Amino acid sequence: MKTRLNLATVLAVGIVVTLFSACLLAARGDDGATSKGKNVLVDLEKAKDRLAPSYRLAYRFAAGDVLRTKVVQLSTVETKIKGVAQSTKLRTVSTRVWRIQKVDADGSITFEHSVEQVEMWNNVEGRQEVHYNSATDKTPPPEFANVAASVGKVLATVKIDPYGRLLSRSNAQPQYNPGIGDLTIPFPPADKQPIKPGVSWSIPDELKLPLEDGTIKKVQTQQQYRLEKVEAGVATIAVATQVLTPINDPKLQSQLVQRLQRGTIKFDVDAGRLLHKQLDIDQEVFGFSGADSHMLYLARFTEEPVKDTDQTAKKAPAEAAR
Repeated sequence: MKTRLNLATVLAVGIVVTLFSACLLAARGDDGATSKGKNVLVDLEKAKDRLAPSYRLAYRFAAGDVLRTKVVQLSTVETKIKGVAQSTKLRTVSTRVWRIQKVDADGSITFEHSVEQVEMWNNVEGRQEVHYNSATDKTPPPEFANVAASVGKVLATVKIDPYGRLLSRSNAQPQYNPGIGDLTIPFPPADKQPIKPGVSWSIPDELKLPLEDGTIKKVQTQQQYRLEKVEAGVATIAVATQVLTPINDPKLQSQLVQRLQRGTIKFDVDAGRLLHKQLDIDQEVFGFSGADSHMLYLARFTEEPVKDTDQTAKKAPAEAAR
């Protein structure tokens, strides 16, 4: 009967044999036993890296596909200026929709981006709470009028390559942008694919921050991604924002806090679809508006596919009301 050994078994046997040999040499008084054992272990680790499986991270769609995701954005901003403290809280729950228009021969994807439904809540300390639900409220509060006007309409027509890199974008409506979370996950380009766990890549960006004198401060940043692992066809990717331009001015730092995110992405490698995305911000700034001023900015962004059962539950009340 033939026996098949996988990579892990071969490596494990090799390590055991190596360690046993090193122990024998050490018992015999061989001073180089330890270093020889370490060298072999290093070689085995390198072999493991070379033989480790690699994965192609890319979006996979077909013309006519409709992808709905639930996006939840939470933020809390606490400030203290000249001894006066204030807290502002915002919660937004929306249904984001991609309608795939076409997929080119090279895999490039063109889709219409829209927000199908949104619920927003805002609470500023000392003021009355403001709430709006596009599914139930006919007239939105003034604070949410712009967002309400764009619900159900095509916000933009976007074209990306299979690796989530933006090729073109035509905006049709003004869009609400809280400064956390992007439309796609930019994966390494075709010439860098497939990739192995442990590989990192970055996406450069330039932020333009207004100064008090009317000029603009350009700040170089990058989004750093790292493929942590792939288990059962699900890739786990870590992401963090890195500021490359030194910023020592607290006033500018207070404008940057919305961008300094860190989180984790779960991606279905075979289906080419997002499974879960969570980005967090936890930043403090001192002295942004006077020596004793203080700001605490907390935020969380999550996105995950809307299940068919969720869509059915939403349609049922509407159909019953007809």
